Amino acid sequence: MAEKTQTRRGPLGWVKRHKKLTIFLVIVLVAALVLVNVLGKTGKAAADSYQFVRTTVLTKTTLSDTVSVTGTVKAGSSASVTASDSVKTYKVTAVNVAVGDTVRKGDVIATLDTTDVEKQIANAQLQLSDTQTDARKNYTQAVEDQTTNLATAQENLDKAQKNYDTLGIDDYYTSMASAANSGKTNREIVTDWYTRYAEEIAGYENTLANLNIQLTQAQQDGDTARADGLKGQIEDYQNRESIAKGQCSIPELGLQGFDAVSQAYNKIEQYREALEQAQQSYQNSATSASRSVDNAETKLEQSQREDDTLTNLQTALENCTLTATMDGTITALDATVGAVCSGTVATIQDVDNLTVEVTIPASSVGRLKTGLQCNITSDATDDTVTGTLTRIDPVANDSGSFGATVTVNGQDSGLLVGIPAKVEIVISAKDNVFTVPRDAVGTNDDGSTYVLRKTGGEGVDMTFEQVAVTEGDTNDYYVEITGDDLNEGDVIRATADLTQGIESGTSGSDMQVMENGDLYVGDGSNMPEGAVVVGGPGGGPGGPGGQ
Repeated sequence: MAEKTQTRRGPLGWVKRHKKLTIFLVIVLVAALVLVNVLGKTGKAAADSYQFVRTTVLTKTTLSDTVSVTGTVKAGSSASVTASDSVKTYKVTAVNVAVGDTVRKGDVIATLDTTDVEKQIANAQLQLSDTQTDARKNYTQAVEDQTTNLATAQENLDKAQKNYDTLGIDDYYTSMASAANSGKTNREIVTDWYTRYAEEIAGYENTLANLNIQLTQAQQDGDTARADGLKGQIEDYQNRESIAKGQCSIPELGLQGFDAVSQAYNKIEQYREALEQAQQSYQNSATSASRSVDNAETKLEQSQREDDTLTNLQTALENCTLTATMDGTITALDATVGAVCSGTVATIQDVDNLTVEVTIPASSVGRLKTGLQCNITSDATDDTVTGTLTRIDPVANDSGSFGATVTVNGQDSGLLVGIPAKVEIVISAKDNVFTVPRDAVGTNDDGSTYVLRKTGGEGVDMTFEQVAVTEGDTNDYYVEITGDDLNEGDVIRATADLTQGIESGTSGSDMQVMENGDLYVGDGSNMPEGAVVVGGPGGGPGGPGGQ
């Protein structure tokens, strides 16, 4: 009896006695087990990880060798319209344009008040007219004085010349009865006869003067015999002199004896001196008159030229009309009616023909030359705009880089002046070729090159085969490959080094498959520029990410 009682008090008995409590505990246990199982599966799923191989898909593309730079869009050319210093105090009377207007060279931008300068011009013109009138009168008088003075001087010269030639005799003989005088002028005849006897007669006179001195001395000494001898000699020389003087006669000219000829000769000398004076006087008159005329003519010419003051005033008047200095668009305007123009009135820019001013690193400038094609992108346009590299500075700037200009092709590019732009300078470009990352090409011991093409498997279990290729053009990242066994769509291992190119990821990662077949792991908003998504997130082994 005791054993039975003990049995009824065991676990089964307790369950029977606590039937409701038992049911509650079973429900709690089952719920706990379910929760542990769910949480365990969830934790395992979150912790799942995998590996994959980076690959790229062969497709025909363009291989470009480029240099990428940035710059600012500028107008192709620009010019400023400014008021000159001579008119900066004049007020604006009219403004003919507004910002954004298109103008042609010579179009009027603004006009200034010309009242004051016009009055100054009128006064200057009146003063110039008076000066010209006076100068013209002085010149006319100088010419008249020159004519009168030269006529008088010429008359005196002609008279002196005639006196010198004819000895003042009205009748001028060019032919004489005497053969010795034939064909000679009066002056020549007189000079000839005078010089022929002058020396002889002068000798007689000198001798007679000496004999008379001796006679006086002899008479003073009381030497009668000597005095008588000297008197005989004196008489003899007097006779000789008288004969010579008588022989020196020119009857044709009415000159009898040496004394008459001598007087005529002396008159010749007087006429010669008078002629020389007349010649000098004529020369002086001619020089003086010519100088006076030249001075008067110079002043007349000077008066007929534009006066500097008048010229400056007329220039100022012209400057009161401010005109466009080039074709273009008004991009800035600082002119108000009633105000003065103290600086730049307007800025004109050629916004149709644009440039991009860029800076090229020293490491790249050696690869570039003018004439290369450029591709330009900016926030102002969705399209890529083409351009041409037209200038490279020959000298580096302070930062060691080189300024350059890219001229935008065409006039409807959509670019805007002043905005930043990216420029891709194309050194070379080859279309319709297969390209792979440079690491994708391997080299055998014999020097031949190959790529690894996928033959099967997924993830890290992919299998590959070698495909012989030939390398072509290359750039910093990609290389052209050719081969008889290559086909578009082939999946190529991104690196020929089998120890490289294996990437890790988790099922919680955000993954995108890019157009070239590479797998991008990470936040989709930070994908590399130019990536095109062809698959959704969450691609793991066996899915798109395994390619």
